Amino acid sequence: MATRYFVVQNIWTMPTHRVIAQRGLRVRPAPNTNNTPLGALPLNTEVYVLSGPTNGWCEVRAALIDGVLQGWASAEYLEPIATAAPEPEPAWLTTARGEIGVREYPGADHNPRILEYHDHTGLNASTDEVAWCSAFANWVMDQNGIDGTNSAAARSWAGWGQAIAEPRLGCIVVFKRYDPNNPNAGHVAFYNTRRGNRIEVLGGNQGNQVRLNSYPAEDLIGYRWPNI
Repeated sequence: MATRYFVVQNIWTMPTHRVIAQRGLRVRPAPNTNNTPLGALPLNTEVYVLSGPTNGWCEVRAALIDGVLQGWASAEYLEPIATAAPEPEPAWLTTARGEIGVREYPGADHNPRILEYHDHTGLNASTDEVAWCSAFANWVMDQNGIDGTNSAAARSWAGWGQAIAEPRLGCIVVFKRYDPNNPNAGHVAFYNTRRGNRIEVLGGNQGNQVRLNSYPAEDLIGYRWPNI
């Protein structure tokens, strides 16, 4: 599992612990059960322990897709993360992060940046309403001097590069996508982390924009790494 960084007291910090509660771990506003939980952290969520354990409780902070969750959790269901140095972020993932926020235009107008993504596949689509997750992946790789698939089909990435059994930060992730009109539908994006039974990725055409989103692990087709 790739290590994710997040901000604690204005410093980019590595998570220190991982949730091992099979059904998730409740986070509370105080170190006791006499209060309503603020939320819950899925199995394998990485957290930073701010303080503790004290009387069986730790104050934790977790970076989630929809924001930061901070509060108190049972120390029993947290395990330390190995302290090996984190894998550096590959250049292409840095490029992809720089595009976060690019989104489709409403109505008849089309975002020229997305049309630029389309220019990096053989389809050369002329609207931002054509599925563009693979176009985005091809554009990102091209910016870094790496050959993509030149295809607008997400599943074209299932045979690209080399297969890897375990995900690496920034690797290509190919998912199944269920479309009754297209048995070959799929989605492609760049691996960020895994949270329980969901895989978080950075990609294009995720909610009609470039953003982080998560997908069910059961829809995974495979992880791919460039031949470099």
